[in-house]
Amino acid sequence: MQSRKMSLTFSQTTYSSSNLINLSGINPGMFTVGIQSVNTFGTMSTTNEFNTQFNEIFTNLNDIRRDYQQRVNELLASGAGTNDILRNKGVELAWKYEHAELQMGGKGTTDWSTSQNQEIFDSGKVRGAEGHHINNVADNPSQQANPDNIKFAKDRAEHLEMHDGDFRNQTSGDLIDRNERLEKTNHTRVFKNELAGIGAAAAIGLGIGFTLGFIVTLAQSGVSSESIRHAAIVGGKSGVESAALGVVTHLITRGIGEISTNALQGIVGNLGMTVTENIAKMCNMAVMGGMTIIIFSVYQFIKLKLQGYSTKECLLRVGKSAAFSITILLIALIAQGLWGGYAGVVVSISIGVIILVYKISESKYRKFIAEKIHIYTIEKCEPVLYGGV
Repeated sequence: MQSRKMSLTFSQTTYSSSNLINLSGINPGMFTVGIQSVNTFGTMSTTNEFNTQFNEIFTNLNDIRRDYQQRVNELLASGAGTNDILRNKGVELAWKYEHAELQMGGKGTTDWSTSQNQEIFDSGKVRGAEGHHINNVADNPSQQANPDNIKFAKDRAEHLEMHDGDFRNQTSGDLIDRNERLEKTNHTRVFKNELAGIGAAAAIGLGIGFTLGFIVTLAQSGVSSESIRHAAIVGGKSGVESAALGVVTHLITRGIGEISTNALQGIVGNLGMTVTENIAKMCNMAVMGGMTIIIFSVYQFIKLKLQGYSTKECLLRVGKSAAFSITILLIALIAQGLWGGYAGVVVSISIGVIILVYKISESKYRKFIAEKIHIYTIEKCEPVLYGGV
C-alpha cells in the first residue's frame, strides 16, 4: 500500500488598510465641520467688511471730489482763474485718499516710513510734508482741486526739488489715479483674504486626512521604520484627498453659503425666534455640514463606481455613510445650540477622536482574534504534522 504524503502550508495573514480599518465610508470633513464653518464664513464676513468699508470710503471721497470740481467749474465760468482755498482743498482731499489707501492695507503714493504711516493714521497727514501740484495751477486751473493732481513731498526741500529749484517754474506730469489705486488696494486685500481662506480649508483637510491615515495605518502594523514610512505615505494620500475635498466644499459653500444661511435665518425668524450670534453659527454649521455631506457622497459614489461596484451597492454604501455623517452633524448642532461658543467645534472633533479610537481598537481586536484562530488551527493540525493519520 502506497503511503499518502500530506503537506500543509501555513502562511501568516497579511493585513492591509482595507483588511483592518476601512475608513472609506467615513467622511473626515464631518469631524472638522465646525472649524471649516468658522473659516469659510469668517472669510466671507471679512470680504464683506472689506467691500463695505471700501464702498463707504469711495462714495464719500468721490462726493467731495465732485463738490470741489463743481466749485472749480463755477469759478472758471465766472472768469476767475485760481483760488488758494480750492488749491488747498485739493491737497486736503489727496491726504484723505492717502489715508484711505493706507487704511485698506496699501502702501500709499509716497515712500512713507513706518512712523509717518502711523502719523497719517493718527492725524490724517505727515507734519512737514507738502502737497505738490503735478501740473501747475497757473496753466491748468481746472486741476487745482483735483486730488489726482497732487503728489506729496516729504518736506519743503523735496517740494522745491520737484520745481527744479524754483517754485516759479512750471511743472507737468501724469496724474495719479487715486480712485483706481483704492480699487486695486481693496481687490488685493480681498484676494489675499480669499486665498487665505482656501489655504486654511486645505490645511484643515490635510491635517485631519493625514492624521487619520497615519495613525490608523501605524496602529494596525505596529511601530517600525518600515511601518512609519508606509503610514506616512498612506497619511499623505489621505491628506491630499481630504484637502481637495475641503477646498471644493469651501469654494462651493463660499459661493452659496450667504444665500443659504440667510434663508435658514429667515426660517428661524419666521418661527418667532431671535437670530442670535449662536443661532447664526448653527445656521453656518448646518450649511457647511450639508455641503460637506453632499460633496463627499458624490465623490464616494464616483469612486465606488470606478472600483467596479454596482449602482445598488454604491447607493447603499453612500446612503449609510451619509446617514452617519448626518448623525454627527445633528449632534454637533445640538451641542452648539445648548452650550454655544465653540461647542459644535469641540463635539465634532471629539466624535472624530472617539471613532478613531474605536476603529483602532476594533482593528486590534480583529487582528488578535485572527492570530488566535491561526494558532488554534496549527495546534489542531499537529497530529497530522508529526506523523498522525
